[in-house]
Amino acid sequence: MSFSRFRYHTDPASDGFTALELLAVLTTVTLLGCVLIPALSRTTVTSQNVQCLNHLHQLMEATLMYAGDNNELFPPNPDDGTIAPGYVWCGGQAGVGGADEFDPDLIQDPTRNLVAPYLHSNPAPFHCPADPRSGIFDGTALYPNSLRIGTRVGAARSVTMNQAVGTVDPWFANGVGHCGSPRLPVNGPWLTGAHGANSAISGPWRTYGKTSQLVAPIPARLWVIADESEISINDGGLAMSVGVPEWVDYPATRHHGGGTIAFADAHVELHRWISPTTILTGPASIRAVAANDPDWGWFAARTSARK
Repeated sequence: MSFSRFRYHTDPASDGFTALELLAVLTTVTLLGCVLIPALSRTTVTSQNVQCLNHLHQLMEATLMYAGDNNELFPPNPDDGTIAPGYVWCGGQAGVGGADEFDPDLIQDPTRNLVAPYLHSNPAPFHCPADPRSGIFDGTALYPNSLRIGTRVGAARSVTMNQAVGTVDPWFANGVGHCGSPRLPVNGPWLTGAHGANSAISGPWRTYGKTSQLVAPIPARLWVIADESEISINDGGLAMSVGVPEWVDYPATRHHGGGTIAFADAHVELHRWISPTTILTGPASIRAVAANDPDWGWFAARTSARK
């Protein structure tokens, strides 16, 4: 029998897809896209959450190591945005339009960022991966030989320290600049709701210059470092009123309405904010809230306690 007699017959009408089949395939692909794209977006946000939490954990560990090497003293945390060497845990004005918004060299400078040596001068932990800002390097005046001159960089800093935590020098404590060793506890200038009304000695609200002073709230309930809104952030401290229900500075809401926070026991949290008043959409200003505002109440209770 000759196999040449047998041929595979193809119906021309069956070649390729029919219009109906093609429509079905396109519909399926569209539906898959509708399902997968949000899932991929959520994966990216989750990755940013984890990265940001890791950054804050590193910062908190570095802060505690600094205290361990300095007789329990927390690093200096004046509320003036100073870049004076030796007087600030993390110097400069880091907010939108701030003089040091795009200056990662400042973050790496161990004289103007006293926790930098504990991070091997790595600037990454100071930047939230969800912070959208970028711009041309603006640290030329301080660092004229920087390799970053003329390049586009991300915002140098997205984080701040609780203004109730840290130390200041005697001159700053008396309102006259910086001089002497920063060994005094911060005054917590906004804790009462009126700037300058609280003090480490006579004010009604506790401040924490040393780890041994972490008694109320307990370390697991006292926040030390947090992401701050890029519209609100300026100096190295986040100002919080705990005596009056109002926002002075604003925590970040970049992570699907939440922000990352590091506590004195070194654990970190991603806290979801609830109230729309917490989300800053315009220029920062002091904003009164209801006494039962859930976000202000939660944050205030973890900022300080009455003496």
